[in-house]
Amino acid sequence: MSLNIFSIFGYASVLLWLVALTLVWLHFRRHPRRWLCHVAVVFVLMAFVLAQINSRTYVNRLQVDQSEAIAAAQAKQAEARQMAEAERAGDVAQIRFAEDDNTDFLDMAGLDEADRKYIESIDETIAPDWKQQKRQRSSTPADDGSLEAQLDTTEKAEGLDSGELAQKDKKTVVLPANRVMLANRLDSLNLSIIRWLLLGGLGLLVVDYLQRFNRVEEAYLPLPLPSSLVNGLTPLPVVCPLPPSQQRTPAEELGWLVRRGDTFIFLTTDAAAAAAIPEQMPRLPREKRPFEVLHVQADDPLVDDEFIFEALWYNRAAFVIDSAIRAESFLTGLYERLVERRQTLARVGQTVHIVWDLDVPLADMLHEDVIRLVGAAGMSLRERRG
Repeated sequence: MSLNIFSIFGYASVLLWLVALTLVWLHFRRHPRRWLCHVAVVFVLMAFVLAQINSRTYVNRLQVDQSEAIAAAQAKQAEARQMAEAERAGDVAQIRFAEDDNTDFLDMAGLDEADRKYIESIDETIAPDWKQQKRQRSSTPADDGSLEAQLDTTEKAEGLDSGELAQKDKKTVVLPANRVMLANRLDSLNLSIIRWLLLGGLGLLVVDYLQRFNRVEEAYLPLPLPSSLVNGLTPLPVVCPLPPSQQRTPAEELGWLVRRGDTFIFLTTDAAAAAAIPEQMPRLPREKRPFEVLHVQADDPLVDDEFIFEALWYNRAAFVIDSAIRAESFLTGLYERLVERRQTLARVGQTVHIVWDLDVPLADMLHEDVIRLVGAAGMSLRERRG
């Protein structure tokens, strides 16, 4: 099978989208997921560019081989001449000259005007090259040596055009009609496959991003998306322990949660870690849409547990508590308020994260009822493990 139906760009495009399919398969086989699906989409984009180059610069310039049709037409003309010679054999003079060849069987002087023109029209197409050149020279007026003749550049211009045309024809590939048809069909199929793969790849990126949104070890690029959307694809675990290998600094981790559109309350006994949390965190890059973070003092009478709970519930502010006594007081009131909200099946509109950084383990501080109510209300418990 001949491989000249595509250029190197066309075959490279097919290879790229085949590799992209392999990368997508590996992406779903590997855990944790990394960037294979993103690389696959880049490969499909490259395949699309190469396929367009192949289609426009190669396949669209393929020419159908006309040699068989030309040979058949010449054979038909020769047959017509032979039939004409046979019909007029009795009307011609049986005189042959030394310079005559096989095609000079008819004596034009013995024919009338109509027959002579008919024979000349047939002979014009099958005459040898030397005879055609001879006729052309005889029909071309001689150079008269005049100034007009010397300044005439028509023949030179025509020669230049013919050269350019010949050079252009070298870029075209001549194939049989069935091969040209096959090349066009495969080119159209290749472009269609790449377009569908590109569309499917973009959809895959969106779905994959949403599926990884709630997975600590796989998530990337936090955006303020509705919790109902992302939790519908991948439910957020109620208790989400953070192993040391996946831990960021407290400020980085809390900033990540804010950029997700969520809010948090940070419970810690590390005063230095609490002091490192800024009073405002941006929702969007470049410090846009800052979100307020309130540092709650142990003896602050103006910020009570009811205020903290309502602000968290309606996603109005985030809080930092660096006192074990105040943290224990908040957890006690949290259980009572969650029991009340559970009676009406109320849930938070955006996820509330209770980030646990106390010396006492989470399992020793909270019993199962609290954890169940936290999950039912749409909240999450994130425990940092040192």
